[in-house]
Amino acid sequence: MKILFWMLGESGRGTSPRRMARWVLGLMVILFFWLGGRLFSLQVWQHDDYIEQRDANSTRAVTLPGTRGSVFTEDGVCLAQTTFSGASLVVNPRAIPGAARADLANRLSGILGQDGEFARKLEGELYRRRDKYYYCIARETSPDVVKEIERYLRLGELPGVELRSIETREYPLGDYASHIVGFVGRDMSGQEGVERALEDHLAARPGMRVITVDALGRAIENTSDRVEKPIDGASVYLTLNSGIQAIVEDEMRTLVEQWEPVTVSIIVMETNTGAILGLSNYPSYNPSEPGSDAAARRNIAITDPFEPGSMFKPLIVCSAYQRGLLTPESMVEYTPDLKVPGRSKLVSDRGHEIPGEYLIRGDDGRYYVTVNRALVSSSNTVMTRIGLMLGTEALYESVKGFGFGQRTGFDLGGPRFGESAGVVRPVDKWSVPHSIPSVSIGYEVQVTPMQMLNCFNAIANGGHVYKPWVVGKVVDAHGRALYEGRPEILQESGLSEEVTRELMNETLKGVVEDGTATSAQIRQYMVAGKTGTAHKVKDGQYSNDKICSFVGYAPADNPAISVIVVVNEANGHVVNKWGWRIRHYGGTVAAPTMSRIVLRSLKHLGVPEDAITPEDSTSRD
Repeated sequence: MKILFWMLGESGRGTSPRRMARWVLGLMVILFFWLGGRLFSLQVWQHDDYIEQRDANSTRAVTLPGTRGSVFTEDGVCLAQTTFSGASLVVNPRAIPGAARADLANRLSGILGQDGEFARKLEGELYRRRDKYYYCIARETSPDVVKEIERYLRLGELPGVELRSIETREYPLGDYASHIVGFVGRDMSGQEGVERALEDHLAARPGMRVITVDALGRAIENTSDRVEKPIDGASVYLTLNSGIQAIVEDEMRTLVEQWEPVTVSIIVMETNTGAILGLSNYPSYNPSEPGSDAAARRNIAITDPFEPGSMFKPLIVCSAYQRGLLTPESMVEYTPDLKVPGRSKLVSDRGHEIPGEYLIRGDDGRYYVTVNRALVSSSNTVMTRIGLMLGTEALYESVKGFGFGQRTGFDLGGPRFGESAGVVRPVDKWSVPHSIPSVSIGYEVQVTPMQMLNCFNAIANGGHVYKPWVVGKVVDAHGRALYEGRPEILQESGLSEEVTRELMNETLKGVVEDGTATSAQIRQYMVAGKTGTAHKVKDGQYSNDKICSFVGYAPADNPAISVIVVVNEANGHVVNKWGWRIRHYGGTVAAPTMSRIVLRSLKHLGVPEDAITPEDSTSRD
């Protein structure tokens, strides 16, 4: 710096050549340092930015879409798949010379069968987007239009124009298992069901092709493209059996046509694993056109709790058996009406009293009935007496032991899918005169169809409450298993195999053989189960509208499947062979459907028929 000051310093008066030389040299030094700094900035500090700008002007990235994974039943029937069909008409505005915009707009308008106004608007869009690489003119074009455009493209008369395949999510079987499969939105992301729950597995990871282009954005031939291949989504295999699901769907349609209900839910579960073999709800929807009706898309098998009515009674009896308080042959006092101290309303069997032939008159002049017959006949008064015998604490523990009051652990459930935990009030809110009579006959608690089926599934398998599951396995595009579902126990019911598989099983067979569910009898297999008929609360009080249900399993002595049918507000006017209107009960509305599903499903699975004695055969006629 001292040299610089010396060169610029005073050497006398006036302007000497030496002084001028100093000025020039000083300016050159300053310019040299400035240019050096500028070059350093461009080549080091701003190097990456300019490389990006160069690439942006000389290359164009084209997204390579991967294929979303498919959804299958356990036996390989496709429920959801992605196809690339049809064609979108797109254009690269940068590749269109300004003088050619009007001609191109008019030509495309004519090919598409549009008028002059369309051509003027298209020309305006091409000008407005002249610095863009992409503009979609028509998302879906007819095959005739595609052929015409392809002809012009071969002639080179449509600069910047391309035809691109359309990605479509297809559901080949329509509303089949729609509440399990779900659907995708316009952006191909899952919105409901498996499509939503397994979005991370099903979604493809797009790739990219980087091509070299000229100043107008046109691809330059004979240049190497950089390609990152897309990764296709994984495929999902459900536990649904395609044949059983078809049976459930078919019987659902028949039931709806006959009984005209508000809603229906049907579930078929594998007894010893908790795997869902079939599930259907009414109303339903087509995943290809899900519409705006959220009610139709609701999986009411897990979202809609209800008071189960008499279906709850086997739970009460099992609890008494487990505690050694009773056996199936224990005698309990029977009266058609029962007054519980502190409760104003009578507990009553009026209209379905236990026939006198099953009653035994004691030495005290009172009538008694066996526990087995009381449950087969679905006696409210006897169930209440058993509930009072248990007491609030034991009754509450029994209810919670079957998983009521909490979510089931269903792999398509939980808060994310609106699964209800049902309603079981805390035990400190229970009272002897009100809660015990109500809970003992299936009121003052609310359960979902899935919870109720879980309860009977536990009776069928010896006391294990399984987590229901429907996702069997997830397999990537190369066939590698990313996930495999396995049976998982939610909790133990606290009931022994003796109580469930021996004592209660015999009673539940009696319900079908000679009780409230004789309409569920089938020749080929012994069915065990329980009916439920519960009045609904409307405007704060119980109404005449009912929920009719039936839940059970078969073959009774070696269960393979458990089934529940829940019918909400049957409105159909159905008559019997004598012309009398059939009243709406679980045994008349739900049980016949359940028995047909059992028969067809067991036949489909190849389950051997029960050995039937001549006496049995006669009793089932």
